[in-house]
Amino acid sequence: MLQATKKRLPAGLRGYLFFNATEIKNDPIGFYNRVWHQYGDIVCLPILPNYNFFLAAHPDYVEHMLSTHQERYAKPDIIKKPFSLLMGQGLVVAEGDYWLKHRAVMQPVFHQKYIESLFSTMLSCTESLIQKWEKKPDGEVIDIAAAMMPLTLKIAGLTLFSTDISDEESVFGKAFRTGFEFVSYKMNNLPTEPMWAPTPRNLRFRQAVQTLDDLVFDIINNRRQNPTDNHDLLSLLLAAQDEVTGEGMTDKQLRDEVITLLVAGHETVSSALSWTWYILGQHPDIGANLLLELQAVLNGSSITYDKLPQLQYTRRIIDETLRLYPPAWGMPRIALEDDEIKGYFIPKGSTINICQYIVHRHPEFWDNPEKFDPDNFLPSKVNQRPKFAYFPFGAGQRICIGKSFALMEATIILASIFQRFRLELVPQQIELDPTFTLRPKNGVKVKVWKRS
Repeated sequence: MLQATKKRLPAGLRGYLFFNATEIKNDPIGFYNRVWHQYGDIVCLPILPNYNFFLAAHPDYVEHMLSTHQERYAKPDIIKKPFSLLMGQGLVVAEGDYWLKHRAVMQPVFHQKYIESLFSTMLSCTESLIQKWEKKPDGEVIDIAAAMMPLTLKIAGLTLFSTDISDEESVFGKAFRTGFEFVSYKMNNLPTEPMWAPTPRNLRFRQAVQTLDDLVFDIINNRRQNPTDNHDLLSLLLAAQDEVTGEGMTDKQLRDEVITLLVAGHETVSSALSWTWYILGQHPDIGANLLLELQAVLNGSSITYDKLPQLQYTRRIIDETLRLYPPAWGMPRIALEDDEIKGYFIPKGSTINICQYIVHRHPEFWDNPEKFDPDNFLPSKVNQRPKFAYFPFGAGQRICIGKSFALMEATIILASIFQRFRLELVPQQIELDPTFTLRPKNGVKVKVWKRS
């Protein structure tokens, strides 16, 4: 038990947060930034009597809650409940022993040797997009953020279970988009109508989930009856076993993980790439350096797996994009017991938002933190920073299982497109949209020019 003398809450707002409800809903990142500048790296944001909400924005707090004492914290219902409507008990939602067991079963599936086997699928999807673009007239304006979404969804579907679900007319794709939009709606509108209410939105969602269940269970059933040589993640998941019991995953567990990987696997990479194209459009000098590396390493040829480690500047651009625009820009956690962090009391039941967006721009750990600088990720600079000053994929035991997958995919797409096309930013106002992952609110308009 914590001694009474230690029960010191962090500084923070006076009054209750409903007075700031409009500001929080319309501009949560702006609100968090404001209170962080005003009160410091841990801020108490009272919501109701006896219920506290905290903002945490320092690597020490990240390490405490996500790593050294992660067992004292869990994802709050405000995140778990909407996600579970679509993902069931997949890795993003599950907690405790159930999560630990499933993570252990799934971890070998994401070993580097298996991720390497998905390289050719990622490349062929990207090259099919390039071939379409090569038929377009030079200077055509497109929304590059909108173009990334179907590409990453196509890669997710094909690498997961060898099915392209990116087509506008795909039954699977339509049901998936309906389910995805519903989860986003639930997360961003409190309160919402109860799930039992027969509203048009609820009915559309139920139908979408039924469609997804029918299609995924059908794929799983066919694979169980007719094992194939498909080199996809579903084949690996079907073969995965618990090291102790030798048990595999049930059809329901497989279904939950397939949907979870679809959601996590396309949205985050699409968001990150949208920001990458925006940043490169703003920084022609960085684009010129990128092109020099691509010419030196690839010399006009398609990227190959063995060339990935040589594309160091390309990778630093991706890392720096994830610093300034992390797709998961905040990580809410709920305290499962009374706790103390750096002398501050965190009561059981409190919600803490660990904010990547702010930690990644903290001037104590980043020189000129608002400036886009790929050299932030030179090994000499990385080694000088605290480990938890940068955590776009989370941290500790629950670090994203698909991290290597996502970084390889982003590198393939960026390198392949950039060496064939020059993307010129069209004058526009770019706003943050933090309602799900951190996206550019109205997309990113660019003119596409073929490189000679």
